Amino acid sequence: MQKILLMLLLLSIVWLPVAQAQDADEDAPKTDSAYVSLGKAMVLNLASQKKKITFLQITADALIDDDSNLELVETHIPAMRHTLIVLLSEQSDVDMKSSMKREELRQQATAEVKALITELTGEDLVSDLLFSSILVQ
Repeated sequence: MQKILLMLLLLSIVWLPVAQAQDADEDAPKTDSAYVSLGKAMVLNLASQKKKITFLQITADALIDDDSNLELVETHIPAMRHTLIVLLSEQSDVDMKSSMKREELRQQATAEVKALITELTGEDLVSDLLFSSILVQ
């Protein structure tokens, strides 16, 4: 009987910090991330060494960590679109056909949009930028 009581006492000592940590996690304010669409598809001309004109059609979404900042980020969608248009229109048609180059470009676009939003709002609100569709023609 004493062994059982001792075992129960040890178990309660071990589980008490775990239970307290779970309670602390539940009390912490939760923020939900959200995706912000940057609007309709953007259609651009790509640089090409051929005589044929190559077009890029792309849609993008920004990921924000806290959905309470949704309206603030939406206010700056035109500036984000402009940044993407300037960056993407400098790309070659060959680069945009390579998935590896598109990923590098997405990372570069993410850095530029994050810097823009930080400059405009004073806060780091955008955590990622996703190209939801890409069409090179």
